[in-house]
Amino acid sequence: MSDATIRREKIVEKKVFESSYLELRVSLRSWGRAELPPYLGSTLRGVIGQSLYRTDKQAYDYLFANGKSHNGEKDIVNPYMIIPPPICKTKMIVEQGEILDFGIVLFGEAENKAETLVRALEDINQCGLGVQRYPFTLEVIVNCQSNRVVWRNGQYYKQGIYSTKLSCCEIEHVSGVIIQLQTPLRIRRQGNLVTKITFPTLMRNITNRMIALTERYGGWVNLEEAKKIVEQSEKVQVVKEKLRIERMERYSNRLHEKMDFSGLMGEIEFAGELTPFTPWLCAAQVLHIGRNTTFGMGKMETFFM
Repeated sequence: MSDATIRREKIVEKKVFESSYLELRVSLRSWGRAELPPYLGSTLRGVIGQSLYRTDKQAYDYLFANGKSHNGEKDIVNPYMIIPPPICKTKMIVEQGEILDFGIVLFGEAENKAETLVRALEDINQCGLGVQRYPFTLEVIVNCQSNRVVWRNGQYYKQGIYSTKLSCCEIEHVSGVIIQLQTPLRIRRQGNLVTKITFPTLMRNITNRMIALTERYGGWVNLEEAKKIVEQSEKVQVVKEKLRIERMERYSNRLHEKMDFSGLMGEIEFAGELTPFTPWLCAAQVLHIGRNTTFGMGKMETFFM
């Protein structure tokens, strides 16, 4: 095959931000048949939080309670995120002996709390999942980037705990991008759910989330470049969109009531000179965007053209 036939993708590292993350895959085994909510982000967050609170209150405050208002200022972003299984139509059924897989992402310096989090997951059977408190036991925890085992059969393997640098590479010659929203995207403006996603809206959310995480948990963002990229995003146009509102709700144990959890899902395509945006769009696949990202909301996948 000639050199002319083979075209290699040119990828250039750009110094516009720096951050790291640790993604763990957690496998639980069900003691019996469990009928769970169609989306487990809130359920898993609740049970992990309970177990962590009992295990290490200080670690709980750092990971789970950072989102509370701080001295009257804006809310502080949390340094973790749950990656639940895909949304089911009605209920998620897990039969006796079956495995339930989900992910947990720790951003930046939150990696230092990984061992405590693993210890809390060991005791997750004391809480149970869902309203019926279905019992599950921890089967295995794996580092998603390296496939190294972190915990198995009661043994903790510290060597499996290390972060991955968030990619900051620019893909050249990109004139289009397809964004698939795989979990509900919740962006609110003046108290209302945004139902139309422009490219500037997308880029503001990505850059703001990156800035918030790196300011508090380590890393950095070139603020001048972030501002410039949002300004440039005005030139990118929507080509096609196929979005819907996914109606969901969750029960808040703190407020003792159901809360709206709806958001946008589907696909949207943009066109323009998109090469400068590719590092940010790639990073957003790891970070998620919008509200309630700790529940796994705002997960997106990008396809470049």
